[in-house]
Amino acid sequence: MKTHIHRNRRRPLALIALASAAVLALGACSSDKDSTPTSGGTTTAGTTTAATAGVPDSSVGKQISWLLDTINSDKSATQDEIDQHFGPAMPVKLTPPDFDSLRVNQPWTTVAYSGGDTDGTVSITSTGGGALDVNIVVDGTGVIAGMQITPTPEPHVPATSWQELDAAVQALPSPTNVTVTEVTGGKNTELFSVGATGPQPTGSVIKLYVLGAVATAVEDGKLSWDQKLTVTDDLKSLPGGTMQDLPAGTEVTVRETAGKMISISDNTATDMLIAAVGREAVEAELTTMGMADPSLNIPLKPTRALFQLGWGDDGAHRAEWRDGTPDQRRAMLAALPTGLIDIPLTAFTDPAWPFDVDWFAGPADIRAALVSLQAKAETPAGAPVRDILAIDPAINDKAAEYFDYAGFKGGSSIGVLAGAWYLSHGDRSWVVTMQTSSPDLALVSQPNLYFDITDDAMALIEKEAGR
Repeated sequence: MKTHIHRNRRRPLALIALASAAVLALGACSSDKDSTPTSGGTTTAGTTTAATAGVPDSSVGKQISWLLDTINSDKSATQDEIDQHFGPAMPVKLTPPDFDSLRVNQPWTTVAYSGGDTDGTVSITSTGGGALDVNIVVDGTGVIAGMQITPTPEPHVPATSWQELDAAVQALPSPTNVTVTEVTGGKNTELFSVGATGPQPTGSVIKLYVLGAVATAVEDGKLSWDQKLTVTDDLKSLPGGTMQDLPAGTEVTVRETAGKMISISDNTATDMLIAAVGREAVEAELTTMGMADPSLNIPLKPTRALFQLGWGDDGAHRAEWRDGTPDQRRAMLAALPTGLIDIPLTAFTDPAWPFDVDWFAGPADIRAALVSLQAKAETPAGAPVRDILAIDPAINDKAAEYFDYAGFKGGSSIGVLAGAWYLSHGDRSWVVTMQTSSPDLALVSQPNLYFDITDDAMALIEKEAGR
């Protein structure tokens, strides 16, 4: 079965608005590398220009089109005009001088666009020779909640051998592990491994275990895929995702909730599912799905707890969590505030994972989890799992032509980036994993550097399998 390819890897937005970007980055790590052709776009006024060609008429597309129109305008923007486009919680806003510095090199022309409804990246060039990538994230009201403007990186030169891939991984800014393992017939044959292989921060890759716990609950008759769950303020987390914007009392099926948890890494969906199966059930699934040291994630943190422990009260709880016993940590989770989370965006400035405020697994753990989920998908109760993992497979067009199936889960937080793929061609299957983390956010602020590497790994799988 060929899968629909939607590549929208949400990147940390470090340059202009680190704080808001950190919130938006936690769950999602889908790709934004494949680009929309530069034709057919419209501006917010409904006309197509060279600047905005290829930019869709979506919430984020309208804001990108406004920004491009403004930097190509003959007149400088006023602060009042700019403020209309930035959300009130945006900690850093562009000013008229910022726009004027960009207007010097006009006209700016769109080279490529990629993204979804609320997160988009446009690559632009100017007649003066400049080349920039502009990433914008909008909130539920359509105003800008995060922005990053960075120089367009040099074109990636693909690795043509495992030796070249090894060198490319070791040259990345942040220490990174990448593994490639054939898992055909229940046998693990390692094709490639570089970097540390012990437990490391995973971000939202941990949601694989939540999906496994849901499938087990369905198998045990405790839950059904069509059963409806209710959104409540006590379960609402922060983005990634969209379900936090639903009114309390909204009902969503288990299957739809699970689909959002995996495909757009919806944090509220995740916490709803943890509540539905019980935190202890997810903790048990860590062992069932092959994690070598489940104690690293027990007690399991819901996503809203990660935000509260990591950045609530200006990070005051971090050291207490790091130094706490399992019982003390459970008490901390029980004492966290209920209701809507109220953490200022300006609090999200530095990584919390060095204080154990994340979820932890090694590449072998992640591989075992993906294999376990595929096994669950072969049962009647677990059948939806396979399609859920494939909603956003995060592979490029070339890989999509070769692999019959691609399941994906990515994860990111401040200073953390990870990805995990289960890939099949004919009767052969492979798992590719990538993890990187650094106390220095700047070292992991360009996700494409890391996901280019996994694209190369997939190309080398095809090359080797074709021999």
